Amino acid sequence: MNFGFRFKQAKPTKFPQSNNQTLLTIDDCRKRLLNFQQQDCLKGNLEACSQLEKQLLEYLTLLDEILKQPLQEEITFSWNDSYEPNKFTQSNQWHYEYACQLYNLGILYYHQAQNEQQIKISLNKTRNMLWSYQRLQEVLPFINSKIVQQHSDLSVVHIYMLNSYAQAFGYKKLYDHFKTQKGNQEQLDSLSLLQEANKQYDSAIRYLIQSKQCNKKQIPPIIYNQLLEKLTNDSTISEVILYIGLGKLMSETAKEFPKEQRMGKAIAYINKAESAIATIFKKYKQKNEFLVTQQPQIAILKKEYVYLNDKVNKNPIAKEYELLPLPLKQDLIKPKAPDVYDQNYEQKQKQEDEKRLGVIKLIEEINSKKLQANQKLVEFQNTYTTIFNKYNLQFMLDAFQNAESLKLTPSIQEKVNFIKERGGWKGYQQQINKIHQLQQDQGRQLIKIKNMIEQQSQNEGNAEQGKKQLSQQQIEVFKRVLDDVQKRLLEASYINKNNEDQVQKVRDQLLFVEQNNNQMISSKIQTSLQESQKFYRQNIQNLRTLSLSIEIISNKLELIKQQLASLEKYIDDLRLDKSMNTGLDQFLQQQVMKIINQKINDYNAIFQSINLTQLEEASNQLTQHTTFMDIANQDEAEFENSLLTITEAFQNLDYGQQFYESISLQITQIASALQELINSVNK
Repeated sequence: MNFGFRFKQAKPTKFPQSNNQTLLTIDDCRKRLLNFQQQDCLKGNLEACSQLEKQLLEYLTLLDEILKQPLQEEITFSWNDSYEPNKFTQSNQWHYEYACQLYNLGILYYHQAQNEQQIKISLNKTRNMLWSYQRLQEVLPFINSKIVQQHSDLSVVHIYMLNSYAQAFGYKKLYDHFKTQKGNQEQLDSLSLLQEANKQYDSAIRYLIQSKQCNKKQIPPIIYNQLLEKLTNDSTISEVILYIGLGKLMSETAKEFPKEQRMGKAIAYINKAESAIATIFKKYKQKNEFLVTQQPQIAILKKEYVYLNDKVNKNPIAKEYELLPLPLKQDLIKPKAPDVYDQNYEQKQKQEDEKRLGVIKLIEEINSKKLQANQKLVEFQNTYTTIFNKYNLQFMLDAFQNAESLKLTPSIQEKVNFIKERGGWKGYQQQINKIHQLQQDQGRQLIKIKNMIEQQSQNEGNAEQGKKQLSQQQIEVFKRVLDDVQKRLLEASYINKNNEDQVQKVRDQLLFVEQNNNQMISSKIQTSLQESQKFYRQNIQNLRTLSLSIEIISNKLELIKQQLASLEKYIDDLRLDKSMNTGLDQFLQQQVMKIINQKINDYNAIFQSINLTQLEEASNQLTQHTTFMDIANQDEAEFENSLLTITEAFQNLDYGQQFYESISLQITQIASALQELINSVNK
C-alpha cells in the first residue's frame, strides 16, 4: 500500500432527533459511508471505487447546502490523521467534516487514476483529484486553526505535495501514451511531457521536506522516510527515462545535424542518467527494480556512444548549458470538477453570472451618482469663487472687521510682528556687524594660508633652514582651492552690499516700526482706515448680511465635503469590482442603491439650502464700492510694499550669515589640512 495516500477514518456521529429532512438525509448518507469497505478501493477494485465516489459526491452536495445555511443543531464530528489511525480529533464545525470528506475524495480519485487502463478516464480522475485538493484549500481557512494543526495530512504543504504528485502522474501518463510516436519533433514533445512530470516529482519532494521543517504537526518519521523514498524513486525513474530517451534521440540524429555535435550531447545525457542511478543507490539500501535493470543497459549505451564518437563524430562532451532545451508543456493537467458538480454548477454559474451582471450595472449606476455629486460640488465652488472675486468680498470683510478701530490688516500685522521680533533697525545692524566680523576673520585666515603657500614656494629659504618643501603639484592644488574660496567670497560681498543699499532706502520705515506700537503704526495708513470706517458706516447692514452669509456658506461647504467623503467611503467599503468572483443578489443590490440614494438626497438638500443669489444681491447693494476700493488701497499697498522689502532683506541676511559661517568652516579645514601636510613632509 502507498503510505502517502491513505483514507482518513471517522467515528460514528450521533445526530439529534429532528424533523429536518436535510439533516436526516445527511445522517443516513454518512452512515453508509462509514460502513463502506474502503479496502476494496485500495486493492484496485474500480467498481467499488465508483460506488464510493457516488456516495461521497452525494454527501458533499448535501454538505454544500449546509455550509450556505448552517443548521442550528450542534453536531460533533471525529476524524483521525491518516498517518496516525488511532488519534482522533473532534470538532462541531461543518467545514471540518466537509474538509475531511474532500480529502478522502481526492485519495479515491488517485486510486481510480492509478488503476484505470483507459488514458482519458485516468487523466480525468487525476484532474478530479486536483480539483478536490483545490477545493480543500478553499475550505481550510474556515476551520479552527487548532483543529487543523492536529492533522498532518491537512497541512497546506502536504496538500501541495499531493497536488504536485497528481500532476506528475498525469504528465507521466501522457508520456506513456505518446512515446511510441515516430518523428523527431513528436519524440521531443513526448519527452517534454516527461520533463514536466520530473519537475512535478521534484516539487512534491520539496513540499514533503517542508512539511518536516514547518512548525505544524509532522508526519511520523517512519512513514515520512517511506514517502520520501517512494517519491525519490519515482522522480529518478522519470529522470532516467528522460535522459535515456534524449540520449537515443541525439545519437540517432547526429548525422542529420553535424553542426549541433549531437553525439557529444548523447554522451552527456547518458552520463546524467548514470549519475542519477548512482546517487539514489548510495542514498537507499533498497534498490528499485526498474533502476537495477536500467543500469547495465545504460553502461552498454554509453560504451556504444563513446566508441562512435571517437571513431566518427569526434564531438566534445556537451556541458549542461549546451544541452537541448525542450518545449514547455505546462498547464496541461488542470483541476476539473466531477461531472456531477459540473451539472449542478451550470445552473449555479448562470445565477452567479446574473449576479455579476447585476453588480456591473450597480457599479455603473454608483459611478454615475458619484460623478454627478462631484460635478455639482465643482460647479458650486466655481460659482461661489466667481462672486467672491468679482466683488472682492475678502477685502470687504477685512474692512468690516477692522473699521471700528484703527487696526492693521492681517497681512500688514504679520510683517510688522516679524520685523519687531527681529529687532527692527537695531537687530538689522547687529546681524550686519556679525557678517562684517566673519568677513574680517576670513580675510585674516586667507592671508595666513596664502603666506604658508608662498613660504613653501620659496625653494632657497627652505633649503637654508634644512626643511623639506611641498611638491609643486600639492601647492597648485591649494592655490586653486584658495582662489575658488576668494571668488565665492567676492560674489557674496557684492550681494551683501546690494542688500545693505536696498535697506538704506527703507531705513526710516524700519526705525518707525521698531520704535512705535501698532496704534502708532496704523496712523501710517490713516487714509485707508478712515475710508474703511466711512464705508462701514454707509454699508453696515449689507456688510453684516455678507459676513453672515459667507460664514454660513463656508460651514455648509465643509458639510458638503464631509457628506461627499462619507458617500465615497461607503462606496469603497462595498469593495465592488467588475472582476469580482461573486456577485450580489437582487435584494442586496436594492438595499445598496437605497442607501446611496438617501446619501445623495441628503447631499443635494445641503446645496438647496444655500442661497448664492442672496449673496450676490447683498454684494450689489454696497454703495460707493468702486470709490472705496480705489482710495482704501493706496496707502496700504505702498506701506505693505516697504515692509515686504524689509522682510526680504532680513531673509537675505540670514542666508548671507549661513553662507559666511559655512565658508569659515571650509577655510579652517583648508588651513588645518595644509599644516598637517607640511608637518608630515618635515617629519
